[in-house]
Amino acid sequence: MQRRAGEEPLGLLRFAGVPLRNLLRGLKAGFANIADPNHIRLSPENGEYMVKLTKYDFTYHAHVKLNEMAPEALHRQQCRTVGFLAQKLLDDLRHPVKILVFRQNEPLLAGDLIDLRIALSGYGPSLLLLVQAACTGHPPGTVEVADDRMMVGYVRRLAEREAVPDLDFDSWMRMLRRAHALWSHARDGRLVRQAVEPARRTALTFGTEGNAGASLGYGWSGPEAGHQWAVDERSLITVEVPGPAEEYWLEMDVLPFVRPPLLPRQRLDVVVGGTLVRSFAPLPRGEVGCVLPGHLLADRPTVDIVLHHPHAASPMLVAGEADDRRLAVSFRRLALVCA
Repeated sequence: MQRRAGEEPLGLLRFAGVPLRNLLRGLKAGFANIADPNHIRLSPENGEYMVKLTKYDFTYHAHVKLNEMAPEALHRQQCRTVGFLAQKLLDDLRHPVKILVFRQNEPLLAGDLIDLRIALSGYGPSLLLLVQAACTGHPPGTVEVADDRMMVGYVRRLAEREAVPDLDFDSWMRMLRRAHALWSHARDGRLVRQAVEPARRTALTFGTEGNAGASLGYGWSGPEAGHQWAVDERSLITVEVPGPAEEYWLEMDVLPFVRPPLLPRQRLDVVVGGTLVRSFAPLPRGEVGCVLPGHLLADRPTVDIVLHHPHAASPMLVAGEADDRRLAVSFRRLALVCA
């Protein structure tokens, strides 16, 4: 992300991977002996050298190909570099003038987050920005102040480990700019919660007590208590556009129809103006969301959203039940939000 933004700062963690528990152990010990030559090892991988800091289980790219430098010389260089970068990180923590950005692909346990914040506070009053994938109620680019020392920012998606450059630059930049604006209004280094105008949205609820009925086209069964089934292979829903925006966030609360082993999963494709904007394969149970590009909805009072669900099946056929409808996905709520 820094490189895409045209910045090349030095940092111990910039290209490194480390389990959070080992990072916490390093912070607690002040990274003692991290640059000990006996704890720095070179490992040839895919034509380049990887550096292993065995004291705290760091791994990072040396950015040196196998034939570019003698391994002995590279080892001496890394011993100097690691010591410098570790000290630089500790100095940054002791004199907090930066926002610390933290993200990881794996689910973050509440206890792990608390331990991280405790470890950081041992050096100084750092501000932490926790980055997560956008979800219901939190469109891409948004930032919330959790407390006076932490913000939570949301981006369209987190890049997979196997494709790190495949990040969503635009939502990262929007999120970072908003985080920086909140930080610039901090008082005595403490974040202040600010009143935020609620995002413009069109919200629909399904079922006998809901308001979605007038918005539904083909491919829907009748309303039931608290939900309504999308049936057959595709469904149409027409949603009022809540206002102009560069992009929109579509939120859905869903329950896919599954009956293992014959029907273990459902797929849901979201199509706007003939453009596939997101495929949920498989579709999880609960709240899901996706981005709709603004140009697909520009200058329209309403938008037709076509939902493809090719694995619709009859409970009678796959489970011997009395229902012969071809069920796909049960919808409880749907909202279109100006992101």
